[in-house]
Amino acid sequence: MKKFKLTALLAVLTFSIVITGCGGKTTQQKTDGTNQTSNDVAAVDTASAVTGDWLIIREMSDPEKLNPIVSNDASASEICSYIYEALLAQDKVTYELVPSLAGMPEISLDNLSYTFTLNKNAKFSDGKPLTAADVVFTLKTIKNPFVDDAALRNYFDMVDRVEMVDNDPSKVKFTLTKPNWRGIYTLATFQIIPKHVLDPGNVTDKFSWEDLKDIKSAQRNPEMQKFADFINSQEVSREAKYLVGTGPYMFEKWDTGAGVTLVKNPNYWGGGTVTPSYPTKIIFKTIQDNSAALVSAKNKEVDAMAVIKPSDFYKDLENADQFNLVKARPFEPAYTYLAWNQLNPLFQDKKVRLALSHLVDRKTIIDKVMFGDGVPIQSHVFYKNTKLLNSDLPEIQFDPEKAKKLLEEAGWKDTDGDGVLDKVIDGKKKDFKFTFLSNTNPVRKQILLVIVDALKKVGIVAEVQELEWSVYLDKTKKHEFEATYSAWTSPTTPPDPYQIWHSSQSEGEGSNYISFKNKTSDSLIEAYRNEMDESKRIAMMKEWQKLIYDEQPYTFLWSPRARYIYDKRFKNARWYNIQPSPTYSEWWVPSGTQKYTQNKNN
Repeated sequence: MKKFKLTALLAVLTFSIVITGCGGKTTQQKTDGTNQTSNDVAAVDTASAVTGDWLIIREMSDPEKLNPIVSNDASASEICSYIYEALLAQDKVTYELVPSLAGMPEISLDNLSYTFTLNKNAKFSDGKPLTAADVVFTLKTIKNPFVDDAALRNYFDMVDRVEMVDNDPSKVKFTLTKPNWRGIYTLATFQIIPKHVLDPGNVTDKFSWEDLKDIKSAQRNPEMQKFADFINSQEVSREAKYLVGTGPYMFEKWDTGAGVTLVKNPNYWGGGTVTPSYPTKIIFKTIQDNSAALVSAKNKEVDAMAVIKPSDFYKDLENADQFNLVKARPFEPAYTYLAWNQLNPLFQDKKVRLALSHLVDRKTIIDKVMFGDGVPIQSHVFYKNTKLLNSDLPEIQFDPEKAKKLLEEAGWKDTDGDGVLDKVIDGKKKDFKFTFLSNTNPVRKQILLVIVDALKKVGIVAEVQELEWSVYLDKTKKHEFEATYSAWTSPTTPPDPYQIWHSSQSEGEGSNYISFKNKTSDSLIEAYRNEMDESKRIAMMKEWQKLIYDEQPYTFLWSPRARYIYDKRFKNARWYNIQPSPTYSEWWVPSGTQKYTQNKNN
């Protein structure tokens, strides 16, 4: 067996890509309110830090669910990061994987087995110890094909089995079907849920690993569907008795439409990288309307929030003396896009999709709508510090004349003189009309209206429909849309396009919401996942990027820079390139300026 050590360049904690509703050098702000131009996180002296006070953060919408196995939206991911932990954690400055619930694994010479020794001090918030049984249970839950976790499960198809070692509850071994270069990232970074809480009757002990292989195998065991129904339920995703983790905070309550409250975990074992957990409460307060959120902040009812509208940040808030203003890029791999649902005949021709991309004036939108807070991108892989980036892909320029030519080549013409392009599809004349689906976000709407205007000038009629976040997510998961404006937040490095782009992920509630299916793309993604030679893997990824560039299933827009405000009473407010960013558990308030609590021992 060999010990595994990971380099800073490749370390990554969160392997699952999450959909988010928020829309060069990084500019960060020190705790004294001055700006620093750096990609490094400033060191902060916490010698005088004290426990106490609450931290109230504005959220645009409720999370979809708070069960970490079945949730895949950014709000849920952020909240769950304080409740649950993984076997390993990620250092937020060096990016290295470090021990957390377990030590660094022993890996067999053939790269087919990974053995972790659990930290014997690790325990859940109810005081029960973490054991190998919890790890096995969590993996069985993830691999159950009836569980609504398609976005997560795809990462574990190479796992043959997970088992306790030599009847030692502190040791657990993962056995793979074949070597996989992503093994450590996958096996060490999923959040552990408690077996004694969610399976007190040991039902999952009866699920064989063969049962968990695929849907056909699972259908032989009726208990698997029954258990999945329980795990998928709203009850498990929002009731305190089920939301039990090993993290520094515990779930207290979820008031629908009002927000989620977490309280400091009195039984926290002290591991991971989100200590020291200074606030006694972290409240994620739901305020959908942006104007109402600003009023709440100015009235000191909200301590911190991402500012959605650039104009609010640069104009309305610049003289708000109770806040520090932060212009940061906390999620380096976050990107926005227009997605074209290929179940719709309007978007099945790649010439049409390329034409649509040429009708987006990225530069003007970034300059005029976003106040310069965005960098145009051309691909799913776009961050400059990775060897996997195909830098040969030219920027797709705003070019209405080229768009017109492509549309004409695809058969779209205004045959009746009504100003709208049309084409005969399946024997019927069809006008080029569709609707953009979006969540309720004033900036997204503003951006879409600019795009709608450009489309109109070439004969395409588009409308914008805004939906509350949970409804929007449901529609996209069910492929019930024509086109959408959205965003993904993914790991820093290395990327794995399988979750979004593999054709298998278009089934059920997988993240391939646009039903993009391409055999060459699938083959490249699969080969990339299994190739142990880095140079070959890089070549595959660059080839795949070129394919996606040519196909244009997404119109890739930009990587945005985030804008934050936070109350000046908080110290040690820092922003990172990995989740959670910022890490609210690090923030603290001097005793003399605490607003809600004064007891240092709370």
